[in-house]
Amino acid sequence: MDHTAQLTDLEIAEVYKVDKREGFRLLYRKYSERIFAICRRYSSDREGAMDFFQEAMIKINDKICSVTIRAEGSIYSWMNRVTVNLILDKLRREKKRQKVEIREFCETDYSDPLYEDFEGIPVEVLYEMIGRLSVSKRAVFNMSAIDGYSYKEIADLMGISEDGASSMMSKARKDLGKMVKDYLMENQ
Repeated sequence: MDHTAQLTDLEIAEVYKVDKREGFRLLYRKYSERIFAICRRYSSDREGAMDFFQEAMIKINDKICSVTIRAEGSIYSWMNRVTVNLILDKLRREKKRQKVEIREFCETDYSDPLYEDFEGIPVEVLYEMIGRLSVSKRAVFNMSAIDGYSYKEIADLMGISEDGASSMMSKARKDLGKMVKDYLMENQ
């Protein structure tokens, strides 16, 4: 039986001080699924998520000794922040390299889906729908709806205005609403 999940963040930090390799193994076993889930939300496909995940875990392993762990959950909070920031940096660099402007297309007249609409949709299908959003809409949607960032924080991290972040979130919701309605119509 694996007792890794029962170890506290403070216990894992203590192991790291003595044996970095073993500390990383414990950290990986306890949090890798949660970190991969973050990567999957920001990526359009599983392969891209794996790339994000591997880079995030390398950065986490390199930087963890400089983090002060004071309470349970603080390692995960820090890992979450490192992962999201790494992904946003990569998305920003990719956007600059491709010289793509943030331009959104015309509004749709689909209303937001209701909570009940999502209950019958498998999680992987929802991930796939989120993955079909444009890079900027996907990032804003994940940061706001899933990771709990404010529009001000999103604006600062993405280098856009707060109104731009709000507008992009609205458009992401509309796009997802259309995808959910289309899926429900096809699968009833």
